[in-house]
Parts: sequence; C-alpha cells; structure tokens
Amino acid sequence: MTRPLYGRPLAEQVNAASAGRASLLRERGIVPALAVVSAVSDPAAARYLGRLQRAGRAVGVEVHDVSLPRDAGPGTIGNALDTLGGDERTSGVLLLTPLPPGVDLAAMTDRIPHRKDVEGMHPLNAGFLAGGRPRCVPTTAEAVIALLHHYNIPLGGTRVTVVGRSAVFGRPLASLLLLEHATVTIAHSRTPDLAEHTRTADIIAIGIGRPGALTGDMVGTGAVVIDAGMNVTPEGVVGDVDAVSLRGVAAAYSPVPGGLGAVTTALLLRNVVAAAESPDATQTGLPPRNDP
Repeated sequence: MTRPLYGRPLAEQVNAASAGRASLLRERGIVPALAVVSAVSDPAAARYLGRLQRAGRAVGVEVHDVSLPRDAGPGTIGNALDTLGGDERTSGVLLLTPLPPGVDLAAMTDRIPHRKDVEGMHPLNAGFLAGGRPRCVPTTAEAVIALLHHYNIPLGGTRVTVVGRSAVFGRPLASLLLLEHATVTIAHSRTPDLAEHTRTADIIAIGIGRPGALTGDMVGTGAVVIDAGMNVTPEGVVGDVDAVSLRGVAAAYSPVPGGLGAVTTALLLRNVVAAAESPDATQTGLPPRNDP
C-alpha cells in the first residue's frame, strides 16, 4: 500500500509558529508584508498568489498583489523591484514566473532586493546555498526536505533522483540533499532515458510542470515519490506524477493537491516574518535554518 505524505499537518505547525512571531511583531508596530510581483497571466501563478493571500491572512502577514502590465519590459519590472527594495513597509519581495517574452529571468533575479529575497532567488543567496551555507533557500526545494523529515524518511546514504533543474527547484534541492548526505542524480529534458535513473532511486522528487511525466513503471518498488508539479488542467490541478499507476509500487507519495503546496506556502510566509524581524538578516551571517 502506498502511504500518502500529506503536507497540511506540517504546514499547520509552521504556520502556528509564524503566527506567534507575527503577533509579537505587531505588538511592536511592525506588520510583516510580502509584495508579489507578476507580469503575465498564468493560471498556476494566480492560484499560488491566491493561496498565499489566504494563508497570509491566517498567519498575520499582509500579501500585496503587485500586478504589472502583461507586456511589461525589463525596465518596468526592474524598477518595480527597486522601488519595493526601498519601501520600509515591505518585508519580503517575490517575483512570480513565468516572465513576459524577451525578459531575462536571471537579470530580473539580480534586481530582487537581497535583504527581502524570501524565495532565495538572488545570486547572493544562491551562492551561499551552493557553498553549503544556506541562508534563505527556494521554498519548494526546502519543502521537499521538510516533508521528508516530518515523516521520518531517512536521507543520509539514500539514492535520490531529482527530475528538473530549475533555479527554484532542482538545483537548490540537489544542494540541500547533498547537505543531508544523500547521493544525488539530476535528470532533465536532455536526459536520454529518464526511467533508467528513476527506477534505481530510493527517493524521486519531480517538478517539471508536465502532467504524467512520471509513471509507476518508472519507479522501483518501495521508492518514495515527492511530486512538486502543479498543472492547471480542465479536470483540475494535477502534479507531474501519474498517481494511479504508483499504487502498490511506491512506498509513499506526496499527492497533488494535498502534498507540498501547503508546506511551500507556510515556509515562504515564515521567511517573510523572519525578514520583518531582522531586516538585515541576509547580511549578518546567520546560521542555516534547521526549523521546518
């Protein structure tokens, strides 16, 4: 039987701690606030924003929608990020992707104010993670580790295949897994035979935005599968894994919806609260976060 790895119990723990910290900040006249910058109409991004706003109200974090024109160029987006960087009322800044055609993500990531980079996208935070000294890290990647820890799934010495190499999922997750002493393989769109790498893995984490990309015949018996995909289809939201074909094959599986999503949101809001507590935290050499 395949065990479901639900994210809500962990998310509730993280949110409860964040709500307590946010309440103490409000007593000091500080309101944690997240500015979410978007410049395209994307169903998955819109769903994520809505989830952030609902969760933020419950935790005590204001989540502001900073919607730019759908044809915004790099100058408009960069100027918005610069303005938010100088706004004392804004604790954290999140840039939603995808960006409009012709806008370079790396160039825009450079413009995110690193003191308010609650998603770990700025090169400074990415560099610290790559160097084994994580400060603020991409929350989807961190959510994978947190969920595995929550369910007491060991990582040290395990073989983990990460499917996807994006800057917000695959690459940071590989770095985090190495810090957990896992043996990591990264597969991607140029990998000739994906199943060759997934069948031998103890743990598979996938986040490529393609429904049904991983099926039961590509998974070894007893493996743990973490689905980080979120695809809006006419039938509803689905992940990257064909969940039905996993039954009786995988030992455990994080469903979509119901798995990583709530944890990712909770960790992001936690980062906003932390940024409000210590506006200069990303510059002070704080030790890596070990909390969920």
